[in-house]
Parts: sequence; structure tokens; C-alpha cells
Amino acid sequence: MTAIAGGAALARRGGIDKPPPCGATYCAARETHSPLAHPQRMTTSPGNPDNIREEAVNTHLAQLLQERGVPARAERRGIRGAPDVAIDLPDGGLILLECKWQGEATPLDRQLGDRLRDFPEAVGLVGVLYPDGIRQEADTRAALERASGLQWWLHGTRGIAAPERQVRRGRVADLADHLRALPLELEGVDRVQAAAGVIGYAVERAARLISRHARIFRTVAESVAKTDREKDRAAAVRIGCLALFNALAFHDRLAAASDDVPTIYDARGRGMPGLRDAWLAVCRDIDYVPVFESAVNILELLIARTDMMELAIEPLVKAVEETRSIEGHDLSGRLFHTLLTDAKFHGAYYTSVPAATLLARLVFHNWPPNVDWSDHEFPASLNVADLACGTGTLLMAVAAEAERRHVEAGGGDAPALHKAMVEQALHGYDVQLSAVHFAATSLAMLNPSIRFDSMNLHVLPIGVKDSKAFLGSLEYLGQDEVPVQHTLGEGFGGAQGPLRVSGRGLRGAEAGEIAKLPPLDLAIMNPPFTRSVSGNLLFGSLPKAERRELQDELARRIKRRQASATAGLGAPFVAAAAPKLRPGEGRLALVLPITLCTGPSWTQTRQIIEQEFSLDMVIASHDPQRWNFSDSTDLSEVLLVATKRRLNGALSTERTTFVNMWRNPAGVVDAHRMARAVAATSPASIEGEGTALLEVDGRNVGEVVSLPSAMLRGGKWIGMQFARADLIRSAVRLLQDGVVWIPSEQATAEIPLCRRDALGQVGPDVRDVFDGFEPVDSITAYPMASGHDSNEWKRIAAEPNRHLAPLAQPRPGRRLKRVDQLWPKAGQLLIAGRLRLNTARVVAMTVERPVLSNVWWPVKTHSRDWDKALTAYLNCSIGMLGLLATRNTTEGGWVKLGKDDLERMPVLDLRRLDPDQVRRLAALHDGLRDAEFEPLPAMAECPARRALDDGVAEILALPALDALRRLIASEPVVSNRRL
Repeated sequence: MTAIAGGAALARRGGIDKPPPCGATYCAARETHSPLAHPQRMTTSPGNPDNIREEAVNTHLAQLLQERGVPARAERRGIRGAPDVAIDLPDGGLILLECKWQGEATPLDRQLGDRLRDFPEAVGLVGVLYPDGIRQEADTRAALERASGLQWWLHGTRGIAAPERQVRRGRVADLADHLRALPLELEGVDRVQAAAGVIGYAVERAARLISRHARIFRTVAESVAKTDREKDRAAAVRIGCLALFNALAFHDRLAAASDDVPTIYDARGRGMPGLRDAWLAVCRDIDYVPVFESAVNILELLIARTDMMELAIEPLVKAVEETRSIEGHDLSGRLFHTLLTDAKFHGAYYTSVPAATLLARLVFHNWPPNVDWSDHEFPASLNVADLACGTGTLLMAVAAEAERRHVEAGGGDAPALHKAMVEQALHGYDVQLSAVHFAATSLAMLNPSIRFDSMNLHVLPIGVKDSKAFLGSLEYLGQDEVPVQHTLGEGFGGAQGPLRVSGRGLRGAEAGEIAKLPPLDLAIMNPPFTRSVSGNLLFGSLPKAERRELQDELARRIKRRQASATAGLGAPFVAAAAPKLRPGEGRLALVLPITLCTGPSWTQTRQIIEQEFSLDMVIASHDPQRWNFSDSTDLSEVLLVATKRRLNGALSTERTTFVNMWRNPAGVVDAHRMARAVAATSPASIEGEGTALLEVDGRNVGEVVSLPSAMLRGGKWIGMQFARADLIRSAVRLLQDGVVWIPSEQATAEIPLCRRDALGQVGPDVRDVFDGFEPVDSITAYPMASGHDSNEWKRIAAEPNRHLAPLAQPRPGRRLKRVDQLWPKAGQLLIAGRLRLNTARVVAMTVERPVLSNVWWPVKTHSRDWDKALTAYLNCSIGMLGLLATRNTTEGGWVKLGKDDLERMPVLDLRRLDPDQVRRLAALHDGLRDAEFEPLPAMAECPARRALDDGVAEILALPALDALRRLIASEPVVSNRRL
């Protein structure tokens, strides 16, 4: 048995009791001397609060933690060797708390050292300091509950001292949040990785054993392919084996929670038929059809060759035994991500658990209004849907947040709340049966003792059948009902016709069962990212001919709505969900590429949100270690929260909050604390001055800034383009008003701006160039600027580095572009179309001869002086500010400036300058043409950039640009370093 199982496996049904993690004195004491059983011993003299006993405060702390869902108990100080507060974990482990008054940090350190030695089995040892002010309060419990100055830190784990002390500060509620997630923080990542390795090996082993029998291998692969559209047979069989493991793991936990369910060992007394019958009995008498259905179908196929296939089950059963300690939303969610995001399973993007936690918590901040969360029946009245639910991470996060708020509000019926949420409130839709299977298991596994009567999880049809195209969840574009692809319970136990199984037994369902999307209070989703460019990969898992029909059908559907498939399927998903939300109260919560805020392909989606919703909050990560919110992708993303208006049209008083995080939460504890910090921080106004720093445990982790929603309408949502409010202010004032405002400089200046397309024509894009030419190294009549190697392009004046040879025949599947269509658009001013900001040196340059390019936009302007003047402006800090505010981000510092962006980008209006100013800017360019520019992260001290800034500032009568240059150089998207 591996280490990940720990002692928990020994304590399971059929095993031996886990030995106590401490000495006999303490264990006996905790059974007979707990002050929780003797409340009269907690009292102190109200007339002399300075004499309050620490033991009484410990007891109050334990009670307050219990009320917040932490199974804490206080110990009497008189019991030698007993910790102040102990927390019993579900797997039998312990977290211990040692507590002192604020001025007693030194004796607390000594006591923590003793506890670390005495309790080497403890999962975590935490030190807590109470604020001294509590001593002055007559009502100690109330004072402790409202105190905001608690300090705590992890001193050590399993007998080993923590390498560094991170002191956290906050209220008892904050401490409870941390303690609930502490096991994950301490052991979660390692345990998940180890478990994933064990399960991955078992799945591979089972799949190899199945592959030894060609017919069974083929039938299992075809069964999975039918519902998951997986063309690779080996991958399909691995998915099937993972479904078997999932069912076995849930069976194991269900058996531990219910005497009515036999153990896996007992069920397998009759081999695989016994296991199948046990699962069918659970479905018939209890429910959990979504958990077991896929596995039963696969098991039926294996039973056909019991002699060989029994061996295939063995590695999966062993993996269940070795991974029993992986429990709960956080660990099991991460485990599924680790497995399913592997290319050998799905290769899809799933929302990370911390990001889902952060989004769910912020969604419910001050929403819905006037809610009594202590009433467990209220959340069931909400309709929450994820139209691309995958493994259910976002739905799980909503359920977990509802339970957290219920417990925090004093509610005492979390199991009833979870049952109501799963049966009534949560609706999930996906096109992959295995994904829905995992979502169902995750929701059920939160509490295996709950018997659900139903789950609102649906597998929707995708593909072409009987000449009709089905688009999966996008069938909800314009309608509320969709036929179900795979009826739950279909074919179970040889039953005739499609069946649905519930706690009330079998009940018939008509063929072509309908999945209804109800009016929604919350639509929360992370839609698919696949884009329609570069060969059109939309619906890429389907055969080419079928894919073409679906693409045509999607184009037909969205033509009447505000969505563009060029940005991928995310835009149509937003268009499908938006009309279903209740006017005046419905909320939209999204995980999408950051180009949603700036990209031309997302313009219509931004219009939907601007016209129909109040854009409440946009959260962006400026953390170079994690630009993303989805697992297994490095793409930059945003989280978005918006509320449906009662009437269309922007309200003049609306404002949008932008949360620019410098640290992207790596764990659930960090996500909770980040969300709490966001909720407690009043954003800085873009029209004013100053910053609103997000602070967690005394460390700045981001900023919050608000912009009038009307300022965003019809343009880019600029509030997430920079990590700091001062740069956002500078960009807004520059691009909207032509005002040059430099932080720390008293003086401001105005410069004339215009759209870039007013100064000249942009040449062809890369697709057009390659439809007419072939890049070659030999000299031709058509020079080219190729690539974006920063070691080659480091001056603002350059020479062509390759040539182009005209094509005689069109490329396969493309139309030939003639030379006379393309070459007249060649230019001598080049502006970057793509660049990596942390390595780029220049963003614009001039060439002596007209050229075309594959990564630079050629521009034809009025004159050579204009080329040079614009090059000087774009490379100075003011021009860089405008370009960065206009950019489209793909992944951190890897950015694009599309043709439409370039046409619209505000630049210095050379037509309105004094002719002498234009000549001086051109001369400034010529004076620096041979100077080498440092990479942008070093621009603060780059002599060439400083000379350029000083020259532009003098010619245009601007304040000194040094502060702006330093700010831009230190932006995470430029420096690739954390703030």
C-alpha cells in the first residue's frame, strides 16, 4: 500500500482500527475531560475580565470553529500534554492548535516545539495568538467572534517544522476557512500527484489486459466512442477503464457509509456479475445512476469473457484501496483534472479548483440580495446551469460555496442543503457521457450517505443524424428544450427501452427524452476554446464531413444573434445562455480567454454584455507563474461576473470593477482569502487618484480599480490591460482625451491623436502574403522582413532579411493571390503584429525599401518623414503605453495587434503638428537609427530608449517620461516577473 493511503485505508470497513496518533494520557483525556461536555467550567468572573482564563477562550474558539464546519474540540489545560484545540479529520488524522495571548509569542514558540515532538503524527500544528483586547470584554465569546486581529501560522507538519513562517491575520471565520483546506494545502498536491500516478498506471494496465482480446477491445472502444466521440480506440478504452475505476471508488465510499451496500470484496464473491448486480441494486434501491451507468455498460461487455477480464478489474480495485484518502471537492476535483487533462484521456481544458472557488465566492458576494443563508431550503430555489459542465468543477464550487455560506450563517443542516442543491438547483449539460459521469460522481462523493432522487445532468447530442445537425449545448440557441443523446438508465440490466432509475425505482422515459433549460438565476461556465481560424477546428473531434455540416449549422444559428464563431465556441455559448437569465437578477459567471475584453472577434459578445447586463467584475491574473484559470493551458484568461438588467441600455451610474491580481491563488485557501480581500476592498476610481491594494496577510497581492461602464461601451475593456491603476489611468487619459499624465509628475500635456488608419494604408496580412509568395533565401525583386527574432530586430531602422518568390500555382485548398494585388501594398514603416514583450526590443521600425512581412504590418504613409516620426513615437514610452493598451494578449507577454486593432489604434496625429515638429521627430529617428535598444524589461535604463523619450518629450513639450518608462518596464506582462 502506498503512502497516499496513509492510515485511512486501515480504518476502512473490513480493516483494523487506526492506532491513536498520540500518547495514552492525551487519548484518554479527550474522551473524559473535554470542557465541551462541562460548559460550567468555561465561565470567568465578568467583573474582572483581565483574569479571563486562556482555557475558556480556547473553548469559545473551538465552539466558533464547530459552528463554521470545523470539527474542533478544546482540551482542558490541566490535562498534561494535551493541545489547546484538536481537529479530527475524516481520515483519522489530527490538526492541533496551540493558543496564547498576543504578548506571549515566545512561550508559544516553546510550546509549539514541544507539541511538534510529542505529536509527530499530526497533519498540521498551528500557532494562534489572541488579540489582547479580548481581555477587556465582558462577553469573551462575542469579542472573539468579531475580533479581526487574530494571528495564526503553520508551525509544522508530521513532526517537521515549516521552512518559513507565514503569519496570517483575520477573524475566526478566516481561520476556519484555512483549517478546512489545510490538509489540501499541506498534502493535497503531493497526494493528488501520487494518486494520479497510481490510478493512471492501473488504468493503463487494465486497458492493456482488455486489448489482449481483440473483440472485447473493439466493443468497449465502440461503446465509449458512441457517447464520447473518441476516434482513437486505445484512448476510448482508457476512458472506459477510468469510468470503471470511478464507479469502484464510489462503491467503496458508499459501502463505508451505508450498511445496505456490500463491500467491493463481498460483491466480487461472484466475480464481475456480482459487482454488476451490486451496482444495479444501488441504482434500483438508492439511485446514483449517473455514477454507475457507464461502468455497468462496460462491465456487461467484459463479462462476456470473464476468465480473462477478471484480471482487468484487479489493478483498478487495487488502485481504489491505495487512493482512499483522496476525498472531498478539492482533492477529488484535482485528481480528475490531473487524469482527464492528460492527452491520453480528453485533452480538454477544465477550470482549476482554486479559480472555480474564487469565481463562485465572488458570484455570491452581495447576491442574491436579502438572503437568509441559514435556511437550507433557499439555495434549492435557485436555478444554476453550466452548459459546458465537463467534470462539474464549477457546479461543485457553487455547491461548496452555498454550504460555506449556510454554515457561516449558523445553518445546521448542510447535508439537506447539498441534497437540495444537487436535486433541484444544479443543472449540467455536456456532450461527453464520461465527463457527465465524473461530474455526477464528484457531486455525489461530497457526501456518499445522501440518497439523491435525481440529478439534473444531461448528455446532449452532437453530430449529424438523419440529415439533422445537433450542436450539443448550443442547441439552446433560440430554444429551451433539446433531445437527450443518452437517456440515463438506458439498457440497464437488459430492460426494454430507455429507462431512468431513481430512488423510487425504475420509471419509463419516452425515446428522445427532452432536456429542458429552465429560466436561470445563474449561468456559470468555462466554454470550449477551440477557434475557427487556422483550418477551422470547431467540432474538431468529429469526422471532417460531419464537422463541416455542424459549422454551417452554427453559422446559420448565430447569424441572427450577437456572436462570432471566429473567437471559438465561447461566444455562441454566451449568446445561448444570456436570454435564459432572469431579468433584473440573473447572473452570468464566465471563464474565458482574456481576448474577450479586447479582441475584435469578441466584439459582439461584449455588445451582448454591455447592452443586456451590468458588467459587475472582471478578474485578471497578472501573475507570470499562472496567467490562466484553466488547468493544462497557459492561455491568459479572465473571470467575469455580470448581472442581467431589467431593461436594455446602459445606466449612467453603473461602474465595473477590475481586479488585477499579482498573485493567482494556487490553492483553495488562497482563493478564499483573495475573494475575501476583494469583497472587503473599495476599488479606486479611475477618474481620481490613488490605489486600492489587495492585501492578504500583510502582503500586497493585487489592485482593484473601477471604471464607469459607459467608458467601456463600444470599445476595449481596458481595465485589465495593466496590473496597476496608475498605468490604466495614464492609458485612459491618453487614449480618450489625448492627455499625457505621468504618475509622480505634476504637469500634464495634451497631444493631438487620431486613428492610425488616418495616416496611411496597412498592407496584407500573413495569409494573403503566403497565398501569393513563397519565402526564399535567394535574392528576388520582392524583399521581406521575416520573423521576430529580437536579436535581429533591435534597431528602429532595419534592412530586409529575406525575399519572396511569387507562386505560380495556388496552395492546396487556397486561392492564388496575384503579385499585382499584394506588392503595391508593401510599405517602409513596419509595426509589430506579433511579439513577445519580455524579449522584444522595438515595436516599430523603418526600412529603406518597401517590404512585406509575416509578423510585421507594412504601412504606407504620406512621406518618409511620417514613417520616421511614427516610428519614434511608437517606440517611446507614450507610444508603448498606447500599444499595450490596445494589444490582444494570447499568453502573458505573447501578444498580437490585429489589423482591425492597428487601424483603430490612437496614434500621434502628424497632420496637426507643426511641420517643424514632424521634421524634428524624423531627425530624432535618424539620430538613433544605429543605436541598439535593450529588451523591453530593461527599457527603464536603456540609453537609447531614454534618449528617445527625452527627445519626444522635448519636441512635444511633455513632462519627463522616466516614471512612465519604469512602470512599463516592470509590468508583469513586459518583465515576466511578479510585482
